[in-house]
Amino acid sequence: MRLPTNILSRIAALAVLIPLAACSTTGEPSMVPTLPTFAPIRPPVNSTLAEPCISAAASKYFLSESNIKAVDVEAVGGGVNQVRLKADLRDAMCTVTDKGKVRSVVDTMPKSADQAAAEEAAAQKAANPAAAPAPVKKSKKKS
Repeated sequence: MRLPTNILSRIAALAVLIPLAACSTTGEPSMVPTLPTFAPIRPPVNSTLAEPCISAAASKYFLSESNIKAVDVEAVGGGVNQVRLKADLRDAMCTVTDKGKVRSVVDTMPKSADQAAAEEAAAQKAANPAAAPAPVKKSKKKS
């Protein structure tokens, strides 16, 4: 049995309007006080400090430089600065001089087993590209 198209169009219109009825704005406003949240305003990281750290972290984590950003910088003293990096999902601390020489890039977040395996595989591939396993070719069966 087929329903007339007139009924179907009415049902479709009701199906569209039902979710809108749940979103009423005529109710009373909430009496619960809302507290404003403030994010600390950080000045942008100096590019002479950020760029060497980002390139050092890119080579360490085998990521492209577009996946790494400098979040914060703190002067340690004696011309040495610590730049906090966000490398994809990881956090790292880079120690760099005022002249842009990177001393170290240290993880501030422990690695997962998958990340350790991926970094080890990438390091082996980078160290010995000729020994990289060739793709396995499937043989064709004769029928």
